[in-house]
Amino acid sequence: MEGLKRVRLLGALPEDLPPSPGAELVVYLAARPGWRSLEELRRVIPPLAEAIEAVNQSPYGPLLEAQGTEFRLNVESDVVDYWQEAYRDLDRLRALYGELAPGLDSPLPEFRAWLESEREEILRGLWSTAVGKAGMLADTHREDEALKILAEVEAAYPLEPRTALDLADLYWRLFRPEATARVLEAVLERIEPRTRPRAELNLGAALLRAGKVEEGRRWLEGLVASEYDERYWALLHLGQLEALTGEPALAVHRAREVREVAERAGSYELLLMALLLEGEALLRMGKAREAATGPLPAAMGLQELAGRPFSAVSLALLAEAQALWGKGKARAVELSEKAYRRAAQERDPYAASRALFAWALAARDEDKLAAVRQQAEAAGHRPWRDFLSRVSLEDLLDAREG
Repeated sequence: MEGLKRVRLLGALPEDLPPSPGAELVVYLAARPGWRSLEELRRVIPPLAEAIEAVNQSPYGPLLEAQGTEFRLNVESDVVDYWQEAYRDLDRLRALYGELAPGLDSPLPEFRAWLESEREEILRGLWSTAVGKAGMLADTHREDEALKILAEVEAAYPLEPRTALDLADLYWRLFRPEATARVLEAVLERIEPRTRPRAELNLGAALLRAGKVEEGRRWLEGLVASEYDERYWALLHLGQLEALTGEPALAVHRAREVREVAERAGSYELLLMALLLEGEALLRMGKAREAATGPLPAAMGLQELAGRPFSAVSLALLAEAQALWGKGKARAVELSEKAYRRAAQERDPYAASRALFAWALAARDEDKLAAVRQQAEAAGHRPWRDFLSRVSLEDLLDAREG
């Protein structure tokens, strides 16, 4: 009996289990320490009286304790150790992790449903801890360490749908759109219906950035045709692609549609992105003056009104507009320098590339384009990188609005 005072449930079955339904009762009570009511136990193990009898006739009988209408199994288990380390020590958690009661084949559907749910919850704890640790590393500019942890955990353990959304978001923050798309594609069919539109939006955006344009378009256009709020973000992602791939007039139309919706809804983030998209699309149409006097200063005013710092991309776009308009060259250089400093501080290669691009235009410095392309490569933004490969400062300056 002494050997049964501590049971292993993760990656192994306890020794000397009684026959079903007693085995189910031992596993449930060992995984859920403390007193458990008859009502709770019957929900998971309907033939509870038979289960209690089977346990009492097994080596676990002396460890099964009753108190009124509650029961407990007086054992310790590694499941308790696991949850004590969850969200704290990833290495210790990985050492403890294993599938809960592997190989236990129960004829009880209620118990099987509980067991699968509990297995998923345990896996979720591991992934939450891993993503949390990697996120903290990313926040302190230790991106390589964060990516190393994620690669190790992803190689060793199956993905879990809920935490996969957070994992995909983190890969996006780390400028890894291919990884974002890979994770979302792997779990999309298992994601809860209420969060699926968000997952489809992120998948479409990631595919666009990774250069898989047709696949990304299909997901985003599906959302545009839906009634979900994500449809407006899908419009913006499509517009950003179109602004860079020869359809800026369509991008302006999309931006203005979203702008109207965002103004009515009072959505700060949506409105800011719509204004920035409209400004960029106007620039690609050669309408720098309209961009510099319309949506881009409106975007700056919106940020100021909200008490937010000016984003590096908004500063860079306004600098580009002023440089291409030909008004206030010194101001354009100043804005682009400020944008670059902010992007460098935030370790954002995409924003840095936008700032350097505006700086190159303002300073008429073709040599800076090499640094722009280098930052764009680091950002993993294929449409922006491809746009840069097609343009020269001379072409842009020749097409500017007077």
